[in-house]
Amino acid sequence: MFNKQIYQFPILYTNPIPKIALGWGAHETVADECKEAGIKKALMITSGLKGTGIVDEIQGILNHNGISTEKYDKVTSNPKEYEVMAAYQTFKDSQCDGVVTVGGGSSIDTGKGVRVVDANGGKDVTNFIAYLDPPWMETLKKVKPCTIPQISVVTTSGTGAEVTSWAAISYTKARAKVLVSAPNIPSTIAIIDPLLVRLQPKNIAAWTGFDALAHGFEAFVTKVQGPYAYGILLRAVELIYQNLREFTSNRMNHTACERMCWASTMGGIAIGFAAGAGIVHGLGHQISALKDCHHGHINAVLTLAGERYNQPAALDKFAAMTRAMGIDTRNMTEWQAADRWFDEIEQLLKDLEITPGQLNKQFGLEEKDFDHIVKIYSNDFCSQGNPKEFNYDECINILKSVL
Repeated sequence: MFNKQIYQFPILYTNPIPKIALGWGAHETVADECKEAGIKKALMITSGLKGTGIVDEIQGILNHNGISTEKYDKVTSNPKEYEVMAAYQTFKDSQCDGVVTVGGGSSIDTGKGVRVVDANGGKDVTNFIAYLDPPWMETLKKVKPCTIPQISVVTTSGTGAEVTSWAAISYTKARAKVLVSAPNIPSTIAIIDPLLVRLQPKNIAAWTGFDALAHGFEAFVTKVQGPYAYGILLRAVELIYQNLREFTSNRMNHTACERMCWASTMGGIAIGFAAGAGIVHGLGHQISALKDCHHGHINAVLTLAGERYNQPAALDKFAAMTRAMGIDTRNMTEWQAADRWFDEIEQLLKDLEITPGQLNKQFGLEEKDFDHIVKIYSNDFCSQGNPKEFNYDECINILKSVL
C-alpha cells in the first residue's frame, strides 16, 4: 500500500454561488425577487444607513408591491452574536417568512445567522461556529440546512458576503470573530446596484474597497487555491488596483463604481471556488473582535507586514499580481517583480489615506492582547491556507512589528 496523499489539500471543494443581479437600477427588482422566493413578509436587516435614504427606498418598493416588512436596524460593524439573536427574535415575533438584508457584510452576515438559527430550532448562533478543533466537517453533519430565503441588497463594494457560504460574527463572550455556516446558507439572490454603492462615504469606500483587494490577493496566494479561482482573482486584483483610487475620490465616477462592484463580488465568488484567506484576514478578524475596528481598515493596516512574511513562500504569485496590475516586469527578476507589488500597495495605501501599522495608536491594541489573538487565529481556517505554515512565535513577532 502506498501513500497517495502527495498534496496538503488533495481535494478542493467549491461552495454554491447564488443567483446574482448586478447593474444600474437592480435594486428596483427587489420585490420581484421576493415574490419569486415566496416571501410575503420580510424582515429587513440593516445598520440603518442613516442619511442615504436607501432603507426607505427598499422598504417602499417592497410595500408598494404588496410585501409586508418588519425592520431590525441595530446591526453594527463586526455584528455581534446577540445582534443575530435579537434579529432572530424580531423575525419570529413578527412572523416573517424571509429576510431582506440591506447593507454591507455586517447586515448580510447577520441575515445568514438568523436563517441558520431559524433552521436549527432557535439555538444560539454560536452553536454553529466553524473551528479547526473540534473538526467543522463533523459539526456540520449535525446542522440542518437553511430553509427561509434571503435577498441580499448590497450597499458596499467590499466584503463579497452576498455570494459566500459563511457569516463572520463577533462572539463577544469569547472575544473572537468566528465563522458560522450551515448547508444552504448563501443568499437566495445577491442584488448589487452601483446606484446604491456609490452612496458610501469616502472612508468606507476606501476601507471596503481594500477589503475586496485583500480577498483578491489573500485568496490568490493561499495554498488552498485551485485553477477555478486563479483567473477570477487576478482580474479582481487588476480591477481594484486600477479603480479604487478614483472610486474613493469620486464615487460618482460610474465606470470606477461599476468595476468595483464587479471586483468585490468576484472576490467572494473565487473564495467559494476552492480558495481561501490567510494571515491578514486571520489576525485582522481577531483584532476587529477585540477593538471593534472596521474589518477592511484593519486588513489594510496589516497587509504589508502580513504579506512580506508570506513573500518567500509565494514569490511567483506576488510577481503574477504585479503583472496583472499592469506593471511592466519584463526586465525584472521574479523577486524584483514580487517586490514591486509591495511598492504599489504601499503607494495605494498612501493615496487612500490609510496608515500601515501603528496598531496601538490607531486602534488601542496592546502587547498583552497578542497571545489571545494568535491563539484564536491558530484555530481559524485562515491559518491553514496561509502560504507559510502557522507558527505562534512568528505571528507574535509580526504583531510586534506593527504595534
